[in-house]
Amino acid sequence: ASSGYHSEATHWAAMVDDGRAHPGDLCPPLGSFVFFDTGRINGHVSVVVTTSPTCDWSQTFVTSNATYDHLTGYDGGVYLTTVAHLDAGYARRGAGYLGWSQPVCAGARLADSRTNPARADQ
Repeated sequence: ASSGYHSEATHWAAMVDDGRAHPGDLCPPLGSFVFFDTGRINGHVSVVVTTSPTCDWSQTFVTSNATYDHLTGYDGGVYLTTVAHLDAGYARRGAGYLGWSQPVCAGARLADSRTNPARADQ
């Protein structure tokens, strides 16, 4: 919901409709969103933070929430994992990897009078 879309499924559908999706493309670029069918209504989306020049999914890293909560004891932690790891888990329950899109969100813009707290130069 933080992306401005109700779910991963509606976000992916919007990217497909807008021509911004790359269904089945196995080589997502740095900063792109990767989408997964988890077998549940909402699905999953992650951000690519490291790419592989050979499109090796075991070397393409993404951030993912809750992925390792069962190992760490955290609830809703954000972790570094691979596209291969996510796809292996989700492919068992859903279709797995759907593809990637440019990092487009439909969230509300920050008011002009406010500064982004993450930007130290403002």
